[in-house]
Amino acid sequence: MVGPLRHNKTTRTLRVFLGVGLLAPGLLVGSAYGVTQTADQGLALALVSLGCDDADDASYVSEFPGVTLEPRQPLARGEQVFGWRQTLQLPNHRRAVLERIAPQGHLRRISVEIRDSDSNPLLVVLADQDCSLREARAIRYQDGRAESLLLLDGEFQPRADPVPMNPPFPAGKDSGQVAVALVDSGVNYLLPEISQHLARDAQGTPLGFDFWDMDARPFDAHPVRSEFFPQRHGTRTASIITREAPQTRLVPYRYPRPDMQRMEDLITHAVAAGVRVVNMSLGSNRESQWTAFEYAALRHPELLFVVSAGNNSRNIDLEPAYPAVVPLENMLVVSSVASDGYPAEGANWGKESVDLLVPGEHIAALNFLGETVEVSGSSYAAARVTALAARILLRTPDLTAAELRDEILSLAQPAPGNFVRHGLIAEPSDLVRQGDLQSLAIHSRSVWQDDYPDGGDVFMPTFVILGDSGWEMGRVQEIAQKAAALIRACGITVRPAGVLEVEANPSLRDFSRSNAKLLAGKVMPGGSRVFFIRDTLDRPAYDAVTFGTGNSRRNPELRFTVWITALTRDPHIALAHELVHVLLDDGAHSALPDNLMRADTAPGNLLLTPEQCTGMRDNARKNGLLH
Repeated sequence: MVGPLRHNKTTRTLRVFLGVGLLAPGLLVGSAYGVTQTADQGLALALVSLGCDDADDASYVSEFPGVTLEPRQPLARGEQVFGWRQTLQLPNHRRAVLERIAPQGHLRRISVEIRDSDSNPLLVVLADQDCSLREARAIRYQDGRAESLLLLDGEFQPRADPVPMNPPFPAGKDSGQVAVALVDSGVNYLLPEISQHLARDAQGTPLGFDFWDMDARPFDAHPVRSEFFPQRHGTRTASIITREAPQTRLVPYRYPRPDMQRMEDLITHAVAAGVRVVNMSLGSNRESQWTAFEYAALRHPELLFVVSAGNNSRNIDLEPAYPAVVPLENMLVVSSVASDGYPAEGANWGKESVDLLVPGEHIAALNFLGETVEVSGSSYAAARVTALAARILLRTPDLTAAELRDEILSLAQPAPGNFVRHGLIAEPSDLVRQGDLQSLAIHSRSVWQDDYPDGGDVFMPTFVILGDSGWEMGRVQEIAQKAAALIRACGITVRPAGVLEVEANPSLRDFSRSNAKLLAGKVMPGGSRVFFIRDTLDRPAYDAVTFGTGNSRRNPELRFTVWITALTRDPHIALAHELVHVLLDDGAHSALPDNLMRADTAPGNLLLTPEQCTGMRDNARKNGLLH
């Protein structure tokens, strides 16, 4: 770390560094670690030092002869001033913005942003309350375009790989069936999970467009707050759409925030790309920004627009949010619902303006880095309705936008209160799943032979392996045999009644209550089954889930099923643990040390007590699970 910058010794060192002519733009100080370290870093450090000292304007003029200082702007929340911001124009044509955050006079943060003469962002540095430099970010340019974002530590050393800012599309081919436009902050099309769903022309060129930068690379970035800390929204939204409707041909757009009149061109582009549904999980409070959208949407009644209601905790009938309140017949406005059927915390509502409530809370999504994260809000509720629309069109492609809208609304149920026009759809992925049902292909595989002991109790669940889930037959056999050895200590032999391999749509490879009900109802219904699946969509995310009598009353098809993900740690221990839950018909855990039924499955937790063994035999016999 660069040490505390408020001390005089550090300041004098910076002045010496800056006094040898290193402020010439682009002059190298060093590049041993692959990042061009320029005089901009020294400039930023000097400004951090002055900001830490809360220096007056005369100190800046003394430090940088010829500098032009704009008036210092107070930063306030209500009547409380918590800091200030000041812009400096330097003789070398650099522009610097210094921000000092010090509520009630207590320093919390200093930031300095350096830009060039064309106002292109170059570098930002952040110092903490001790004036220690904690983080820096720089933007690398090539041929006048921002190429990558460099993430640096307090000594300007790279702390991660550069983040691309406008990369070319990866090669690929169009494999989808229903074209859906995503109007958002763009998408990270470098992620295979996104790239495989992109709509492409005959040459493999993706069909989306960036109406912000006006190029054909709608890469996920919303830099309104800061180019150095862009928000990433579109990738998350896209991942929900493609997961719940994997046949989607995704046409991504980066929305035209610099000139919202371009929305007309965007919609024209979408029509030419064959789009049927347009997802718009975005909005603002300014009606004037949406006139071009309204005009274009009226001209294209063949498109269905799915729009989020927003997340401002307000009735948009009284305090409008746009485009949600725009009166269009070919638009659905969606807000997020809580578990009690009322609008979720933070979600907007409106009896006249909002059509549907849909679950959008604690939804699994992929973030910009390809990591699974939990998201909440109306944006994601709208994405789920877009996926539902795509699934309906897959089944009935000749529907008009009006007919598609009516079919979606016909699925709504009454909602408590008087918050939306048509009601709620409790689980969109439960609906219109004929495609998933038709995708199921069940194949019986040979059962491995073990030297099972004669006599005693035998528990014979069916093992079901989802195709392309990360599970292979050999691995399942190894795990099952190790799990059986742990349960055999109770005098119960575990062996498979059969082994099935199931081919299915990708949307079925991860656990959710909806997916589990569909699979359990169609794959060897009745009896105990163990499903080997890819991952879970539930939040909180558990490596394995078991259904007994108590937690399957509303869904009896799930009774005595186990669901275990490919990423499960110590999978043979986890499988034994879940099978004991089935045999006990009890979801309770043990607090005993080293016990297999502790909540934290681990290599040291392998023991079962005599009482647990007795309970397993008694309850399993009662439930007809033992032979």
